[in-house]
Amino acid sequence: MMSFGTLVRRSLAYHWRAHLGVLLGAIVGSAVLIGALLVGDSVRASLKNLALLRLGQTEQALASNDRFFR
Repeated sequence: MMSFGTLVRRSLAYHWRAHLGVLLGAIVGSAVLIGALLVGDSVRASLKNLALLRLGQTEQALASNDRFFR
């Protein structure tokens, strides 16, 4: 009779290539997601700073919606 631990060890030894592929895929996928989050936060902060610099010392604004005025 085979114990559960022996079964797990043999399964890991036999399917090691598949397990390695899954592990590498998970590592690459998480690295891509983390990188995208970091870059997105950086871009958002840069755009916010540019908008604030363009506004300068503006305290009030008038929203024209869909109408033009002089």
